[in-house]
Amino acid sequence: MLYLIGLGIELKDLSLKALECVKKCDKIYLESYTSTGANLEDLKKLINKDIIISYRDKIENDSSEILEEAKKIDISILVYGDPLIATTHINYIIEAKKLNVKVKVIHNISVINSITETGLMLYNFGKITSIPFDNKNILAPIEILNNNLKIGLHTLFLLDLDPKNNKFLTINEALSYLIRNKFNNNCVTCCALGTGKQEIRYGKIKDLIKLNFNNFPQCLIIPGKLHFMEEEALELWKI
Repeated sequence: MLYLIGLGIELKDLSLKALECVKKCDKIYLESYTSTGANLEDLKKLINKDIIISYRDKIENDSSEILEEAKKIDISILVYGDPLIATTHINYIIEAKKLNVKVKVIHNISVINSITETGLMLYNFGKITSIPFDNKNILAPIEILNNNLKIGLHTLFLLDLDPKNNKFLTINEALSYLIRNKFNNNCVTCCALGTGKQEIRYGKIKDLIKLNFNNFPQCLIIPGKLHFMEEEALELWKI
C-alpha cells in the first residue's frame, strides 16, 4: 500500500493519523523539492525510522518503481504541507489505480489554507501563480494577475525554491519583478506562515520593497476587491 502523507508546516503539525500510518510502513520517502518544513533529524527521531530523501528526479521519474514496491510492502511518501497541492503527486493516484495498488492520502495544513491568516477570505482568491528564479522575460504571472484583478479576485504568488541547494526566490526579488512590470498595487507579504516566525506585512509595493524579509518560505498576495472585513483585517498588518 502507498501512503501520501502531508507533514504540514512544522513538525508538530504531523497528525496522529499520519504518525500511526508512517510508523507501520516498511519504507519511507521524503519528497523534498516542492517546499520546506520539519527538520529531517527531528522527523527521524519522531518516527524512529530511516527516511530516504528524494528529489524531483526520484519522485517523478521513478514512480513506477515505487508503485511496484507498494504492491509488496507499505510505503509512505512524506510531503511538506499537503500531499496533493503539487500536481506531481496526483500522478501517483492515477498510476496506482492502473496497477491495482491501494493508496491512502492524509492531508495537512499548507500555504494554501495558511494564507487566511492574512484576513483574506479563501473563496475570494483567483488562480494561483508562481514567480520563477529566471523571470526576466516571463509574463504568465502578470497575465494571471491581470485576469484575477479584472474579476475582483486576490492573487497568490508562490515564489520559486530549490531546497536541495538552499536557494529561495525572495519577496524583495518578487516585488522587483512586479515593479518591472509596472505594478505598484497594495500587496501582502508573508513569511513562514503557520510557524512561530510568521511575518505578515501590508502596504504599497514600493514601500514593502524597502523592508527586509528573513524567514522562509515566503509568498505574496495582490488583493482584488476587498470585503469590509478583509479591509479591517489588513489594517492589522499595515506598514
